Amino acid sequence: MIYHKIMNKAEDYIEDNLHSVIRLNDIAQHVGLSDFHFHRLFKQHSNETIHSFVSRVKIERSSIFLKVRNDLTITEVAYLYGYSDSSSYIRAFKKYFGVSPSQFRNSKI
Repeated sequence: MIYHKIMNKAEDYIEDNLHSVIRLNDIAQHVGLSDFHFHRLFKQHSNETIHSFVSRVKIERSSIFLKVRNDLTITEVAYLYGYSDSSSYIRAFKKYFGVSPSQFRNSKI
């Protein structure tokens, strides 16, 4: 049961910090565990690495922003979700969704 609380605390930290670069060490410190122990627990409980989880959540949340905030450019959305430039955001987005952010924004879904 305690690990469930730790994972919830870690996920809350990630959600609260999507606008910045999130490192394993930052999350592990936040939940009070060593990097190694936290990473092992996270992978065991979520079936994905912390890096893939953070990347996935950032891309999924940003896709919502693309649809509802047409006043923001793709570059602005990229910065809002902690990407240092729009090209890395576009590559990550296309890898995850199979289309570019602009194609996604303009689609009917």
